[in-house]
Parts: sequence; structure tokens; C-alpha cells
Amino acid sequence: MNEQQLDKAISQLASQIAPQRDLWSDIAAQLETVEQQPEAPTVGKSKPKRWYWGVAAMLGLLSVFGWQQALMPGTTSTTAAMPSAELTLLQIYEQQKATQLSQMVAVAEGFDNWQQQIRVWDQAIAQVRQALAFYPDEPQLLAQLQSLYQQQLSYLQQATLQQPLVIS
Repeated sequence: MNEQQLDKAISQLASQIAPQRDLWSDIAAQLETVEQQPEAPTVGKSKPKRWYWGVAAMLGLLSVFGWQQALMPGTTSTTAAMPSAELTLLQIYEQQKATQLSQMVAVAEGFDNWQQQIRVWDQAIAQVRQALAFYPDEPQLLAQLQSLYQQQLSYLQQATLQQPLVIS
């Protein structure tokens, strides 16, 4: 069946289809049976029991966590003090970027929009860091972050004329 035949068959159908029998009597009968049923026990009486069970479960979990902290106090403090790979990359990168920008004397020819390009890299870095918030130790994301940092530092080195460091 092609589209023309399908369109013709659709146009021959009735625009409204009436039910074969009166449905209101069935609906009215169902409404009457619902009204005649005895009242179910109220849910409000069982809520305090559920509330007490919820409080008891929460107190149980808190006591287990407290007990775990008392037995193993060093586990959480060492992991919190240990810097993540992302943080390490960020610290190294920001230090190198600040050094390059502080030594900048002038902008090389052909790099008039270097600040806009740096902002584009900053946006890309922010997106990868946002993904790392969900997957903190993902090696591909960390490699992508490091690659973006290196590209930006390389671009800064090419775009700016650097003042040579004088060690005295």
C-alpha cells in the first residue's frame, strides 16, 4: 500500500466513532460501589510507626558511622589531605601560566586575539574539570586536562615575547 492509497483509506474513515453502547451506566455503577464501601482505616494512624522506624534506622546508621570513625580515625583524614591528580595539575599549570604572563614583554605579531584564545582554552578546561567532578580518577579525562594545559602554555609561549630571566 503506497501513501496515496493510505491517504484515501484514512479519508474514508468516519471522523467520529460513537460507542456501541451507553457507557454512563457502567461508570455510575462503579461510582456507587466506591461510595458504599466501608471507610478504609486511616493512613494517619500508621504514619507515626513509620516515622519511628525511620528515626530508628537513621540513629542506627549514625551510630555505625560513629563507631567506624572511632575504630579507624586515620582513614578519612589521610584521603582528605591527599591532593587529587586534578588539583596537582591545576597547581602546576597555574604556576607556569602566572610565570609566563609575568615575564611577558609584548605580543608577537599575528596574535592580536591571544586573550580570547586563552579564554576559549579556559572554558574547555572548565568543562573537563566539571566532568572530573563526576569521575575524579578517570585517566582519559586527566590526560585531556593535561593536554589542554600544555596547549595553552605552548600557545602563550608562542604568542608572547618573553623577558629573559636574569639570575644574579
